[in-house]
Amino acid sequence: MDRAAGMAATRTVGITDDMTPEEFQQAQQLFLAAIELPQDQRGDFLKRNAASETVRDEASSLLSYHDTETMLPSPLNKDVSSGLDETVEFESGRPSPVGVPSQEPASLVGLLDIDASNSISERFAKSTNLLLRSRLIVATFVLSGMLIAVTVVAAIFGELVLIRLAVRGVTLLSLAVCCWFLFNFFNIRQQWLRLIEVVIIAIPLLDLSLIQWFESSKMLADGEGAKIEELRAIIFSAVSVYIAVYGMFIPSNWRRTAVVTGLIALLPSIISVTHQSLYQYPQEVQWMHFANPTLTATMAVVATIGAGIVHRVRREAESAKYYGQYRLIKEIGRGGMGIVYLGKHQMLKRPAAIKLIHANSAGSPQAIAQFEKEVQATATLSHWNTVQIYDYGTTDEGDFYCVMEYLRGETLQQRLKGRNAPDSQASLRIIVQLCDGLEEAHHKGLVHRDIKPANIFLAEVGGFPDVVKLLDFGLVVTKEETQGEDRALVGGTPSYMSPEQIRGEPLDGRSDIYAIGCVLFECLTGSPPFQSYLVSQLLSDHLFHMPRFDRLPDDEPGARTIVQRCLAKDRDGRFENVSELRSACRRIIAGNQ
Repeated sequence: MDRAAGMAATRTVGITDDMTPEEFQQAQQLFLAAIELPQDQRGDFLKRNAASETVRDEASSLLSYHDTETMLPSPLNKDVSSGLDETVEFESGRPSPVGVPSQEPASLVGLLDIDASNSISERFAKSTNLLLRSRLIVATFVLSGMLIAVTVVAAIFGELVLIRLAVRGVTLLSLAVCCWFLFNFFNIRQQWLRLIEVVIIAIPLLDLSLIQWFESSKMLADGEGAKIEELRAIIFSAVSVYIAVYGMFIPSNWRRTAVVTGLIALLPSIISVTHQSLYQYPQEVQWMHFANPTLTATMAVVATIGAGIVHRVRREAESAKYYGQYRLIKEIGRGGMGIVYLGKHQMLKRPAAIKLIHANSAGSPQAIAQFEKEVQATATLSHWNTVQIYDYGTTDEGDFYCVMEYLRGETLQQRLKGRNAPDSQASLRIIVQLCDGLEEAHHKGLVHRDIKPANIFLAEVGGFPDVVKLLDFGLVVTKEETQGEDRALVGGTPSYMSPEQIRGEPLDGRSDIYAIGCVLFECLTGSPPFQSYLVSQLLSDHLFHMPRFDRLPDDEPGARTIVQRCLAKDRDGRFENVSELRSACRRIIAGNQ
């Protein structure tokens, strides 16, 4: 658990004296909204929306860790062979991501204690409240700006009369009061938000109605009644735009949208009919042209249909955020067939990494069944140097999901690309832990087949740094599955594949030892044993050529010996098992102490 997660957990179990549970929930909601904004806007956003300084400070504290706490590495600058540093399969039904750049996950805070409700309706109502509140704040600013601009233009052209100025002042004051209320009260019940929505929508319409009424009266008094039809066209067009903006901008269901937009569409017609009934109009001025009310009515229908569609999509999206008891908080990684999310168990409040493999990406139900079989094998592993599997399953839509422990740290690939690449001693300690985790898998007859720096995670666990976690057993097989006519197809990463793996021969733990030798070679030299733009060339090098061992550092001859033995073309020339390899590494480490 990372530092921000620890803060969240601590607050949840025992709230400090200066913060209530409600304030802590507000701070977390503010944090979720703020991380979607550019960094230069977050401070102002917290000042505007925080109900108190305590809430603002807590949200700021969570944000301060947002860019430093990660589960997986940040984007890396790949070298010429980076396109080949991806898992591939030959002659299989699964798509190969070779040459397709994967999206590296963004950094995230860990555990977020939000929305513990198990009811989709309750969760959807809460998300609607947050969205409605933010939209209403924006609406007050936009409408106020438009009214001020119209007032200034009217004053410049000398068309601003006292009564209109008074009405405009009351309108702007009402909008300001609504804006102040929305800014200073965060958890507002939906009934109050809808009441504020009515006020914000109705006041500008009242202003527009008064303009229509007084302008029509002025035209009649000046003997320009023929211009009233032009005024009506302008008013009806403005109301149509108003209806369209309301339907797109304000979250609501189709029934409520139909009532609101219907009333708005009728308003200019009612004003026109009432005014023409009370005043004497010239003969040349007819009753309203049918095109004007038709325009507003059509726009109301379109807005209602659009609001219904958006409402349904939002509800489906809210429902899709949950897989069983896990809530999907944020996407943190994406690959050829799967997406990794940061999630949280609703009851245990435990953060987790959730990998989803969509049925349409997997290619066939058989592929999903294979993924499930692989995860079942991985879930039997309990060693602390292996990533822990919490849960897995298949959704009603046929999507497969796997819930793993959430880790803080970086992959060995990121460490090698950065400025803090491990030295010889640190590299050997990583190999020792890697052997510890693989020993359990090999004893159970499992072969990883895809050991590489990107699948070796250096986590911080219990305050201890660089605890190795072996990731992604997506290509794991049993030794029996690599034998016979129905043996598993060849798969792996070209830069780290053993010769027998390339040839499709039966595999055992010594194939993983070859990959460990490639990893150790890269740790000591900064690059894999072989590099090429072409997969075929890489495979040929692993089959027929020896790496340049003179690239290995001279200050650690013992490490060079280990690498040479791991990379023997004939598996019989390698270490017999990872236990033997681990013992060799420990002897070198002990000899240098």
